[in-house]
Amino acid sequence: MATTRGSAGTYNVGEKPPTVIWTVVRGDTSAFKVYVTDDAKEPLNIPDWSISMKIKRPNVASNKGIITDDATTIMALHPAKDENDLPGEFTVSLLAAESVNLQTGDIFDIQLSLPQDELVWTVAQGSLVILEDVTD
Repeated sequence: MATTRGSAGTYNVGEKPPTVIWTVVRGDTSAFKVYVTDDAKEPLNIPDWSISMKIKRPNVASNKGIITDDATTIMALHPAKDENDLPGEFTVSLLAAESVNLQTGDIFDIQLSLPQDELVWTVAQGSLVILEDVTD
């Protein structure tokens, strides 16, 4: 049986990952940086972690833009630390040829994991806003 200390009857544990609204013009390249720290607020050593990201499309129209398991994978991206990233940073990038396949309301998350999956961490979740392109 669990016993609470003091007068509080409810305890919140954990945090919702930050939400990112990523706006992209169809047919354009796009990128953004992610900065992550450990519990002591020190930058993570990014090369120690595997970074994965999937963009999915909800299977139900009313779920557009809502993080849901009921979604079909559109593509996997491969965020990585590049030469311009500071400690604790990595870059998420999308090629022009990839952005033509996306729709407003597509969803994504970014996950870090250690080599043996002893720690898996979703560092961000979000949705896409796709703007139509005028110039081909």
